[in-house]
Order: sequence, then C-alpha cells, then structure tokens
Amino acid sequence: MVLRPIFFALFLSASCVVASGVTLTQDGAVAYALKHNPALASARMGLEEARGRLQQSGRLNNPELEFEWNRNTRSSESAVRWTLLQRFPLTGRLRHEKEVSRAQFAAAEFEVRDAERKLAVDVRVLAVKLVALQAQRELRSNQTANLREVSAFLRKAAQNGEGALTDALQVELEARQIEIDKLQIAADEAVLLGEFRHLLGSLPSESAAVVGKLAAPSEAPPAGEFKQRPDVLAAQSRVDAARFSVQEQHARRIDDIGAGLTFSQERTVDDPNPMQTDRTIGFRVTVPLPLWNNNAGRMHEASAAVTRAEREASAVRLSASNETEAAKQAMEAYSKILSTLDASALPQATQLEEQLRSSHASGQTPLLEVLRTRSRRLELQRQRLDVLRDYHLAQIRFNAATPQPKSSK
Repeated sequence: MVLRPIFFALFLSASCVVASGVTLTQDGAVAYALKHNPALASARMGLEEARGRLQQSGRLNNPELEFEWNRNTRSSESAVRWTLLQRFPLTGRLRHEKEVSRAQFAAAEFEVRDAERKLAVDVRVLAVKLVALQAQRELRSNQTANLREVSAFLRKAAQNGEGALTDALQVELEARQIEIDKLQIAADEAVLLGEFRHLLGSLPSESAAVVGKLAAPSEAPPAGEFKQRPDVLAAQSRVDAARFSVQEQHARRIDDIGAGLTFSQERTVDDPNPMQTDRTIGFRVTVPLPLWNNNAGRMHEASAAVTRAEREASAVRLSASNETEAAKQAMEAYSKILSTLDASALPQATQLEEQLRSSHASGQTPLLEVLRTRSRRLELQRQRLDVLRDYHLAQIRFNAATPQPKSSK
C-alpha cells in the first residue's frame, strides 16, 4: 500500500516526459524544423527587408515647398514668395532602380529557399543517422545474446573436459566489447539528438525521437538537373541585380531636373500714392550641370560588381554540378555493395546457418559451429546497416543537389 503512491507518481512523471517529447518521422522532422527553426525564421525576416526595399524603390522625391518673406525695416513695404518645386529624372533612373530592387528581392527569395533546402538536408541526415544507430543498437543486442550463448556452450564443454576455459573467456571478452560498442552508440545518439533538437527548434527540456527504418535502395537515380537549385537561381538573380545597377549608375550621371510654380506678392509705397500690391505667377526650372561629378567612380564599381557576381555564379554552378555527380556516384557505389550483400553474401550466410542448425539437430554438428556461423551473419548485417546508412546519406545529398520535378496527380 505504501508503494502504490510512489508508483503512481513515477507514472505521472513518465507521462509528462512523453507528453513534452517530440516523436517524428523523417518527413515530419523536416516539416517541424521548417516551422520552428529560429535561424530560418531570422532568414525569412531578411526577405521582408528586401520586400520593403522593393516597395520603396522607383519613387519620385517628394515635392519641395519654399516660402520667402521680406520686409523693409524703414517702411511698411514687404514681399512674399511661394515656390512649389518637383524634381524629375531626365533618364530612366527610377526604372533601373526598380529593376535592381526586384532582382535583389528575387535573390532574397531564393536565398530563403536555399536555407530551407540546407536545413532539410541537415535534418534528414541526422534522422538517417539516428535510425541507423537504433538499428545498430538492436543488432548489437542480438550479437551479445549470441555470444553469451556461445560462452555458455564453451563453459559447459570446458567443464566436461571437451575444451579450454580460455575459449569461453575470449568470447565473453568479445561480448563485453560489444557492450562497450552499445554504450558508444548510446553516447553518439545523445550527441546527435542534441543537434537534432537544435535544428528542430525544440526547447532544451523537450525530448526528440525519430521513428522509421532505412528502406532498401530504389531504382537508379535520374540524370538530375541542378540549374533550378535555389542557390544557383539566387546567384543568377544577383548577376541580374548587378547588371541593372550598371544601368542605374549610368542613369545617375545626370541629376534630376526641377520644375515648379512660383507665386509672389509685393507691397510698395510710392508717396504720395497709396500702397500698391503686385502679384505675379511664374514657372521655375532648375537644370543640373554635370561639371564636377559624372558618376564615373560608381559606374566603375558597378561594372566590377557584375564581373564578381558572374564569377560567383559560375562557381556556384560548378559546385552544384560536382555535388550532383559525386552524390550520384556514391549512390551507385553503395547500391552495388548492397546488391552484393543481399544477392549472395547474406543469403549464403543464412543458408549455411540453417544447414548447420539442421545438422546440429541430427547430432552431426556441434552447437559452437552454429553459433559462430550466426555471429558471422550478424556481422554481415552490421556491415549492411553501415552501407545502407551511407547510401541514404548520399541519396539525401543527391535529392538536395537536384530538385526533383513534382509528380502530377
């Protein structure tokens, strides 16, 4: 009766831990990270900044209203002048300015999409590694159980005088090494879960887990097209913005012209005549003279920026091409290894184990041979898990390097 409240409290605490945790599939983890990752949210605000610059660009300057009042200090004569002036560009400066901002906004959009792409890659990579570690931990448990069975068999044989006790001790040592491997896997999993929570945007107090299994390799990957990658499109948009900037700087060689209306009123006293009031309306034009500044430095800077942006875009395209080809070759290489393991090595190991088990049942083969054959099969499965993990990591890199076309429903 005394222990019941303790068990009830432990149950409630465990329920709270599960309730505050996050258990996700690989696709669910990507969706969760895209929604909650704080760094991605910050990058999206940069897009809003570019939207504001686009909204502000290409606008005329506000009109200028001038007021002037003069009064004669020795008489009641005075003069008032009002001038309304609006400046207009003589060139296509505003249009080019709008084009620059529009290209910069497109580049900001692609940069956010690229940040989403990279975040999805990082989340998928960690999810695959976590799922692979879970499978490796389960396999280590099977190996440990098999080695303990081998150790028990050898100890019994040593007691009957049919073998040496050192054989059993060696097997037990191997089992302890596998137990240490399990502890190392648990430590690696804890480190990856910390990185995983960081990418998801979860609170430190929240637990995160990934469920699922690593599927077998699919059919050969398509040729792949990297030209639609967000980073490639962003680089091209920056090239467009740099080219439009050259046109804008050329247009800025001539400052804006000013045009406006003037109204003046003067009161004069001419004795013995009474005070007279004269009102005049006029038109005013101000024309800039490009004598000292022809914007040559800005034009040179803009031309150099075009060359730099073009070279950066070329480097991005080359990097994307290399990433695509490297990931494709890695997938093909790992797929060949998996095909060899699944087609010959693992079936042969399984068949040999079954034959030895049948032979042992009829008393023709000692149990030790059966257990050792099982150990070799488990080692092959362990190797297959590593290769399958590396295949999925290469597939993630390939899918990220080459955006796949959406299937029509």
